Amino acid sequence: FNIVMKALANCKENGAAEKASQLLRRMEQSYDKESTLQPDIFSYNIVLDAFSRIGDAESAEKLLQRIYDRSERGAIAKPNAHSYTAVLSAWARNGDGKAVATTRAEELFNDFERKYAAGETDVQADTSVYNALINVWAKSGERKALYRVTQILSTMEELGLQGGDDSVAPNSRTYCAVLDCIARSRNFKAYNKALEVIQRMEDFYSEGHESVRPCARAYSIVISTIARSRKRDKAVKAQEMLRRMESEYVKGNSAARPTVYSYNGVLNAAAFTSGDERDQEEAFRVACLTFDELRISEYLQPTHVSYGTFLKAIRKLMPDSEIREKLVTSVFRRCCKEGLVGEMVLREMKALSSPDFYQSLLEGYDTKLGIPPKSFSANVVERDYDWRE
Repeated sequence: FNIVMKALANCKENGAAEKASQLLRRMEQSYDKESTLQPDIFSYNIVLDAFSRIGDAESAEKLLQRIYDRSERGAIAKPNAHSYTAVLSAWARNGDGKAVATTRAEELFNDFERKYAAGETDVQADTSVYNALINVWAKSGERKALYRVTQILSTMEELGLQGGDDSVAPNSRTYCAVLDCIARSRNFKAYNKALEVIQRMEDFYSEGHESVRPCARAYSIVISTIARSRKRDKAVKAQEMLRRMESEYVKGNSAARPTVYSYNGVLNAAAFTSGDERDQEEAFRVACLTFDELRISEYLQPTHVSYGTFLKAIRKLMPDSEIREKLVTSVFRRCCKEGLVGEMVLREMKALSSPDFYQSLLEGYDTKLGIPPKSFSANVVERDYDWRE
């Protein structure tokens, strides 16, 4: 039964979670009729995971309560940390109401803590439970989210990293979830908070805590947070964060190897730099250097987003001139050759150039009504290249 339920839980077909739930019911009914077949906690957790994957928090909570009810009548299965993690994760993915999600998540967590304090040792909160609670808040968009996730992180650091309780120590996933929440918050404190959290992550790792190894995703989220700030020097600061990633990677932290998202984040910071002429000149210098480094990288290559963002930086930071026209021509032709002319590139080209100039760039190619040939976009995967992925 567990194998079949697991297969159903892992498949993406509509109604798979309900089918797994029905199998679990059959196991319960069979046991109630004096059969020796009895669902264990693994059986229940499989179905809880299935509800979690589709964000069906209400069904997950009802099942959790059913486990308790049957346990009181003598059944062997008792909820554990995995059970609560699954229900909390279901609330994180639930789309019916973010305020409801955070309220129910906190109530579940408090209930979990009370049961452990009362002597139910099966329900001790661990890292996965804390991470799930952080995720509920991180995805809620509530104003209180930034305060709450940093509070939870501090608790985990105090108990786990400083207090020696490895079962609740934060890991890289914890820090990424907190940084994600900071980035989503749009709070004026986001810039400083993100720098503070990544610094704590680096410090704990340097002290020997392997679980908090700084990773590319964490650094990329910080770069994106910098890019969204209103700092006049955000392009330089984003570039400095990229350098920190590279330094970590060179020192032996393979998880910190920069990704294309990291470079795109720096390009984005440059493209949206405001300020005086000097600020914009410095931002353009950062954009050019970053794009060139990405282009000649031994392990990375630009995407259509890289080209589109660099063209945006040219449009917003470089005065209209013959030099700009030559640069745009060179970049666009290279983009065409690499098959990376996506919609973002086309939008920027139309904003950058006159119709006549744009058409002149297509001369010599097989075009219809000014539409570039399919070979120009052969390597484009139109998706949202984002630091959250």
